[in-house]
Amino acid sequence: MTERPHKNDDLWYALENNLPSMFKPDDIIDIVAEVPGANDEFDWWWVLAMTDGRFFLLSGGCDYTGWDCRSGIKEHGYFENAKAAAQAAPNVEECSKRDIQNNLYRQIVGEQPLFLYI
Repeated sequence: MTERPHKNDDLWYALENNLPSMFKPDDIIDIVAEVPGANDEFDWWWVLAMTDGRFFLLSGGCDYTGWDCRSGIKEHGYFENAKAAAQAAPNVEECSKRDIQNNLYRQIVGEQPLFLYI
């Protein structure tokens, strides 16, 4: 892969400071769906297309200073398709009460713009 897609997205800042254990950042082909977060508030959620044809669900959060100080990611695992990855996300995120699963799913099926929480 010559250039990462969406290289200015929070995903890349998160991965620069929180190396995943289940994959290498270069294994990511594209961001299929993303529920954006907010520093010191809400987590980000990503469904990622991987080079091996599978999909990966990842979430993460950071404090008000950004991804380089107090931050972390959570690896939710590999899935055979993007819809299955979205279904593994919570229906309602515990601390924020946001509907993560449906927002990821609607992005995957084209009913909602990528990177937008509705």
